[in-house]
Amino acid sequence: MTARRLRGRGFDVEECATVEQFEESWKPGMVDVIVADWQLAQDDSQHGDRVLADVRARDWDVPFVLVSGKLGEDLRRARVLQVLLEEGSARFVKRGDNGIRRVCEDAEDLIERRDLTLLKVILSLRKAAEAGSAIQTSTGPQLVSKRLASLVLKPKASHDAVRPIASLRSAHAGEKRSKKR
Repeated sequence: MTARRLRGRGFDVEECATVEQFEESWKPGMVDVIVADWQLAQDDSQHGDRVLADVRARDWDVPFVLVSGKLGEDLRRARVLQVLLEEGSARFVKRGDNGIRRVCEDAEDLIERRDLTLLKVILSLRKAAEAGSAIQTSTGPQLVSKRLASLVLKPKASHDAVRPIASLRSAHAGEKRSKKR
């Protein structure tokens, strides 16, 4: 039902029945949001908070919504919510009345926040990129313009929230075309 509602709001949705199927199909930077159930399997190592930790190890900003109707123990719920707060860009939705609506609204809110943050980063790096500055990365120095281009060209950004980023992408593509001529 969540997938149907997200599709109705204009999202392309890929559903995965298992953690393994998700791991095979998910590529960092290629999705707007991940929605996961808390209890994905009987094995605790495959619960949704573990999936979140694995995702965060490979993608720092993809919005993540964890859904559950089974987190009944207060202490366990508190630990999960603490992890979500520490990791950032994640929400917890308790299944029940209006749960599907909340999942969709939270997903869109997280996407918008992520995209606005990304836009601020892009704008803050613009002058340094134009000046030809370099920054130190874990793999050595890298031109700010290259890092900026990778952010601007990040595939599959969200539909409505990122119109300003889309215009930057269009401008960037136009600059590339004019340089090739």
